[in-house]
Amino acid sequence: MSARDELKEAIAIFVDERVDRELQYPEFEAVMDGFVPMPDFAGKTVKAVYLLINRDFKLKACVFFKVDFDVNGMITAKWNVPLQQLATSAAKGPDLGAGPIALACYSQCSIPVQQGSLWDPVMEPGRNSFVLLKKSTAANKLGLVFPDIEDDSRLVNASVNDRELKDKLEREYAREMRTRLAHTLKEQRLRINTIKSQAALKLDGLKREHQDRLGKYQAEIRNLQESNLALQSQVDSLHKDLELKDTKVQGIREYFEHKLSSTKMDGGAQLEALEQGYSQELELRIAEVSEELQQQLDMKDMELFYRQQQEEALREELDKLRGEHEELVEHGATKILDPLTKAGISFVAYQPGLGQITLPPEEVANFVSSPLEFAADKCGVPIENYRLWLDHFQSPYCNAKDQDGEECGVGVKRVPEPTDFHDGETNRCDAHRSIGGGLVAGRG
Repeated sequence: MSARDELKEAIAIFVDERVDRELQYPEFEAVMDGFVPMPDFAGKTVKAVYLLINRDFKLKACVFFKVDFDVNGMITAKWNVPLQQLATSAAKGPDLGAGPIALACYSQCSIPVQQGSLWDPVMEPGRNSFVLLKKSTAANKLGLVFPDIEDDSRLVNASVNDRELKDKLEREYAREMRTRLAHTLKEQRLRINTIKSQAALKLDGLKREHQDRLGKYQAEIRNLQESNLALQSQVDSLHKDLELKDTKVQGIREYFEHKLSSTKMDGGAQLEALEQGYSQELELRIAEVSEELQQQLDMKDMELFYRQQQEEALREELDKLRGEHEELVEHGATKILDPLTKAGISFVAYQPGLGQITLPPEEVANFVSSPLEFAADKCGVPIENYRLWLDHFQSPYCNAKDQDGEECGVGVKRVPEPTDFHDGETNRCDAHRSIGGGLVAGRG
């Protein structure tokens, strides 16, 4: 590399989407080697950018990486990101004044295993990461110094005629315009990939949140149902106890009435007094037992009614959450996918029985929600038939079972189309294929 092509390495550290500080690469190496701590970043994961800068203080390469610091402000021992290798193998990025830069970031990583160690630049107006890096590099706050070089410009041959010069300038202008257009397209693709990644992460977070809330409410409903069953069982038991006690009281009443009738011949006031005393005592006892049981029964009925109200409220909330979830999946996906479709991006999926298909934005949500139902509908078969065909397609063998419940397991010819599959026939061997509801005679 000539002195004119010499590049300087530097590190820019971002905090709150702004350039917080800049380090010459030897300074960053001292931090990596554990000689110089950075207490401000203790226990944090920091966003940084590896830079290659030419002698005109313009950027030639950017690697957007993350670095982890321990509690002492030292870079953790497990951190190992090959910055120079990523910069050397990076694809082209936007033109920041010295031609398209070599760019490595989360959405554009030449080493897949390192993708999780990278981050995507912010490309919103007012806090565009590329603009901030371009300005900080031009200011040269690091004090980078390049050696002087001799002016190797060549003298223009004065004898070149005007026509040749004009043709040359026109060709150069056309080439420059093509290059700029290509760079603009690359920058727009990077912007689309960044927006797509951010939107997908946000949508996944919302889906997980809704799933967690749905699971929580479903668990509460199950608990309430179990409590209701237990309460209902207690109420039934109390009813049975009340009936049993009523039966016992009736037996006691009949016993005393029989005893009184048998001793009536002894007559007189004594029998009348005994009969009245027994009747009063019996009625008082019956009233006490009935009141106690009725109170218990009323309390259980109230508790059961309250639990039923709670269960109904939770069911309404669960239905509401399901509706919100379905609306989020349908409309949220459409809002995200429409701009990508207009930008020329297609959504391609593969499903057995359909092969590779291109999905319009309005069908992406249905496909993601239930790929099997989507495929069954497109193939024109019921979902159960599609599931049976899919099991056969993935493992084409006879699934007939003997008296012990063991499957036959003999290989059969794979049926490639769901519409050509018939359960009990195409997934059976010759010995177990059913005809008219029966079994073909043969080996058992």
